[in-house]
Amino acid sequence: MLYRFVLFLVAFSAITAQAQYKNDNVKYQTVFMEDLCAALKNNPGYLILDVRSKGEYNDTSSSVNYNIGHLKNATNIDIGELDKRLAELKDVKDKPVFIYCSHSQRSRRASTLLADSGFSKIFNINGGLTAFNLLKETGIPCSSVFYETNNQYKLISPLNLTDFLKKEKELFILDVRKDSVFNGVSTDEKLNAYGKLKNAVNIPFAALVNSLHQVPKNKSILIVDDFGSEAPKAAQVLLNNGYTNIHVLFNGMDMWNSLPAAELPEKNKYWNTNAGYKMINADEFDELAKKNKDMLILDVRIAEEFNNLSKTTWRNRGNIKNAKNIPSGELASRLNEIGAYKDKPIIIYHFSSGTEAFASAKMLTEKGFTNVHVLVGGIWNLRWRAANIKDKAYLEKWVENVPAENL
Repeated sequence: MLYRFVLFLVAFSAITAQAQYKNDNVKYQTVFMEDLCAALKNNPGYLILDVRSKGEYNDTSSSVNYNIGHLKNATNIDIGELDKRLAELKDVKDKPVFIYCSHSQRSRRASTLLADSGFSKIFNINGGLTAFNLLKETGIPCSSVFYETNNQYKLISPLNLTDFLKKEKELFILDVRKDSVFNGVSTDEKLNAYGKLKNAVNIPFAALVNSLHQVPKNKSILIVDDFGSEAPKAAQVLLNNGYTNIHVLFNGMDMWNSLPAAELPEKNKYWNTNAGYKMINADEFDELAKKNKDMLILDVRIAEEFNNLSKTTWRNRGNIKNAKNIPSGELASRLNEIGAYKDKPIIIYHFSSGTEAFASAKMLTEKGFTNVHVLVGGIWNLRWRAANIKDKAYLEKWVENVPAENL
């Protein structure tokens, strides 16, 4: 998620430093967001444990993209303090404990810790509050009962965006990304490919305070950014200046472009991109790969990552089956190796949503390749979606050679 890529990668490395999913339904049970209401009802006397930081829990974190509310009546113990504070949980050692965080990485570490410490009824809530905010309007029937936030703006799930745009007749769409991104001429090809919402007005966040006269106070406002790190700040600026009825697109254009088109009705009616290649998510990758036996899956990570030899061990996540590795920096000089796929499907991926995959796709398109796709979210999102989104476990079959410490 380049929205905060430097800050995010620091947090990301800490969050993902240990194994991901190998303890699911082994040391602890897992529950999907769609099933959470029933699971809570069927386990009376439960405790909900939030293992995020205190700032995240209270929506006061300096990493504003992590200020996404919390589940009501949850006990908050930061994962970094949990091993020293187990005594606070002694009364629920044999009671149901439901654990969550932001993306369900820290919660899995916490679930393992509690299970190894003798807690007998541990449930990891798959997907964390990211999945909750994605699904809360349509997929979680008890969401209004169990969710609360200190934010004075409302997060709009990309899954509900087109309905929101239809219903809000008096809406001002404020895009606070850099003007080069908004106009598709940024040096970062990924941000260019993400496109923009139609009818949006671009006021870069850095210029917002001095441009408030361009933002009407008598309309609902939807704020859009790249990844969710600047829109909340823009919302606070508007709130401080007397604006009301403010909405923020949850995780920005990154999340919007990470979801399958089938889940975003009439997407192209409200959005456009100038990319000459297609962006697909994990579900669409599965469909395309199953239909096309004669296709190229191109991994553009550096060779060390592809071969699980990176010194940054959390980046050693295996590879997609049948993938050919040509690092993005070598692709231009090795086009002869893939010339047979000039008019055949090519799917390009990186570790996550690295801009290298998008830059490679643009280069191939400019070289005359006609059927190029980028897997948004890369191999990371393929595995995350398989483990955290209901009925998507089949996606895991595409990933192989994952080191034992990162399973």
